[in-house]
Amino acid sequence: MQTPASRLLWSCLLIALLLRLAFVVAGFPLLQERWNLRDDGDGYEPIAQSIRDGQYHDVTRGPAYPVFVALAGAPRVVKLLQAFLDTATCWLVYRLAKRNWKVAALWAVYPFAIWRVAFINKEVLLTFLLMSYVYVQLLALRHAKPWPWLAAGGLLAAVNLCKPTFLAWPVLVLALAYLHRVPLSRVAILIAGMIIVVAPWTWRNYVVTHGAFVPVATERGGVTTFIGNYQPTLGLWEGPGKAKWMLAVAEINAQHPGASDVELDRVFYRAAWEQAVRNPVVAAEMFVRKCGRFWFLSAARREQVASVGIQFVYLTLLGIGLWRARPWGFETVLMLALVAYVMLTHALSYADMRFSLPVMPLVCVLAWCACTKTDP
Repeated sequence: MQTPASRLLWSCLLIALLLRLAFVVAGFPLLQERWNLRDDGDGYEPIAQSIRDGQYHDVTRGPAYPVFVALAGAPRVVKLLQAFLDTATCWLVYRLAKRNWKVAALWAVYPFAIWRVAFINKEVLLTFLLMSYVYVQLLALRHAKPWPWLAAGGLLAAVNLCKPTFLAWPVLVLALAYLHRVPLSRVAILIAGMIIVVAPWTWRNYVVTHGAFVPVATERGGVTTFIGNYQPTLGLWEGPGKAKWMLAVAEINAQHPGASDVELDRVFYRAAWEQAVRNPVVAAEMFVRKCGRFWFLSAARREQVASVGIQFVYLTLLGIGLWRARPWGFETVLMLALVAYVMLTHALSYADMRFSLPVMPLVCVLAWCACTKTDP
């Protein structure tokens, strides 16, 4: 028998799904024509086709999302599946927020989650995988058995196979576990689970690149970090300065003819570091700016007032929730640390509002106390 709370949850999930399907089917095509949008700006379809053809040698992208696209087939199917996947993320938000349907509703109507399902890029899958990892990780913290930690490690590996930004996250988990007196053997199991799942792909990359160490993929992180730290344009991707960084990138490419993707990736990382060392004051200023861009501004700077307003509401709820939840337990600290980890990682490389999407469900979860009448 359904309870009132469960009926509200199902209503919330239905609304989430319908909003996403409506945008995929009707909303995005209209905006695509108006704003000249590219739904596959990251070029995943050619990589997916190479998988279908049995010629998959790419090391620039993690395998999780290209395989997802390859299995889905047509772009419209990819988008429809992403609508269902993001609805599942809404359910995970509900579970993590102690079965509070109001928190799930925050994600159900979150405009930028609805927006992202209509694009062929990895954020929707990454968000679902990251929330799945957090859910299992918190279950592991509540049980003494090692198996949940191993499962959490496997899910963290899946997150990294989607986007390897999280390869260093276990180091922070280790530090937090030490501070909160969690047995370090549990974290060792987490790391072992992640290595077991990632290692075969690392070996595949070693073979494909003829000896280069690439744990998951380059993700073109070198050139992205260079652009994000290019001081003449203050790390902006779009705008009047775009021609400047494009020229700088072309010059570096011309200076290294015949370099592999892995070699070029490292060249651009060195060039980004040289930018920062040359003028550390500007680099520090850009770092602070990018922390703000991570939350509030898209690369294209469309509808800036609406973007800032929406994000401000969600972050205000986060602040209220954290204030009311004091003193914070380990679970809250872990989720908050993960949010900070993703923000700071992008502030060191390249940041815009698109990259905050994977941690926005955690923002909703941490806003739980702001959506309840009493403190926990």
